[in-house]
Amino acid sequence: MDQGLELFFERYGEAYSALDANATSSMFALPFMTIHQGQGTVWETMDLLHPATVSLLDWFEQQGFLSSSYKIKDVLYISDDFASVNLIWSVTRLNMDPWQYGTCYHVKRGDGGWRIYCVVQFDTIPELEEGVEAAIKLRHSLHSNL
Repeated sequence: MDQGLELFFERYGEAYSALDANATSSMFALPFMTIHQGQGTVWETMDLLHPATVSLLDWFEQQGFLSSSYKIKDVLYISDDFASVNLIWSVTRLNMDPWQYGTCYHVKRGDGGWRIYCVVQFDTIPELEEGVEAAIKLRHSLHSNL
């Protein structure tokens, strides 16, 4: 795996595990897309994306989120500057069963290094669905208010 890409995901994993919405959001490229339950949502501006990221990470905290770790399942290099990275996440929660789920990240490299431009959530965890749906609904309500 490209060393720069590996370091990027180490930083992303640290930001996510710390539930740091600012650090997590700073690793996204715009426009940003999520694919969840077969539905795509595009986030054109950080004014839309950041509050949704805050909402999702706050929801994780409410679910007893303590920490996360990941394993790289596979990497598909599309070119020197584009790749798809499949991660398996393990989330430790306070007094609750852990979550384990897979997420595919589509990344691109630009002047600022690697950035995530699309996240595909392909494993379904019923409890996790509630938080993701809330973040998507927040995006739609913020967009309609602009």
